[in-house]
Amino acid sequence: MKGDDYLASGKQVQGRIREELDTFFKGIRVSAIGGRLTAFREWRESSKEVLEYKQESIAKEVALQTMKAKSGRNKSLSATDTARIEKNATEWVENGVKATTDKRLRILRAIVRHAFKATQKIGRGDVPHFPILGTKVDNVKQNKFSKEDFENILTELPTYLHPLVKFLHFTGMRSGQAKAITWDMIGEDNVLRMSGFLTKNRKPYSLALTGSNGKPYAETAYLVNMNKENRLHGEPVFDTAALREEWRKACHKLKLGVYDESKRSYRGAQLHDFRRTAATNLINAGVAQTSAMSVTGHKTASMFARYGIEELDFQRAALDAVTR
Repeated sequence: MKGDDYLASGKQVQGRIREELDTFFKGIRVSAIGGRLTAFREWRESSKEVLEYKQESIAKEVALQTMKAKSGRNKSLSATDTARIEKNATEWVENGVKATTDKRLRILRAIVRHAFKATQKIGRGDVPHFPILGTKVDNVKQNKFSKEDFENILTELPTYLHPLVKFLHFTGMRSGQAKAITWDMIGEDNVLRMSGFLTKNRKPYSLALTGSNGKPYAETAYLVNMNKENRLHGEPVFDTAALREEWRKACHKLKLGVYDESKRSYRGAQLHDFRRTAATNLINAGVAQTSAMSVTGHKTASMFARYGIEELDFQRAALDAVTR
């Protein structure tokens, strides 16, 4: 079930996902796929690779939750505390594995539907029933940074990484997309314009780097004020040398993550958490969701909403209004 027509239509499927679907469903008739979904889940989640991943991830999650539980305490954790952490960590990782299997099933369904609706290579009678399209497991991370967290992160990171981190915190752009920004993408009008092939949703992205007063924001000043002779065509805007290493060390020191330098093992805060932080900051500042999405580059409102944004100020205003 290679889904070549699906990919040719512009859809993207990660290599590992495609490999798993191809391996398991090879030689199986399309009409018989519906009866093999449970077997696919069992096959994938019992594979050696997934079992090793689960074991390693549980150990990392236990270490992270233990560190957080001990933070600010003057005594060690009780046996009950340790057992609870191990249970929570195991459930979190197990749910994550189930969620990744769900993703593969949804992609498989999309491939089959595309074959029927867009290419007519299969008939309606061949479209299988998908009785299990997921376990309804929502393992979406909700990590965000407080103002204090952000300031502390800047303190611990080398100054050459500050422009990138400030930009991510301000705009909520995906870190991979931000790393791809080159000087030639910034026009004379101080607008950043990126082609769709550099964005996850494959749509062109534009971002104003100056305000209505024509001046750059503090977080975009680096991009606007750079001398033109230093804006080399095709050269990355941000210096990201040793970014991963420096980020992990900083988060470990701030107890935002656990990093074992000898094993190169890390679990904790990620650069992607700035995406949730920025989305929350925009909404809490009273920015309309559609406008906020134009800044962060979100494709759909449903994906934006998955960040669990807490509109606490709006809630308080609403509740204040009915209690006056």
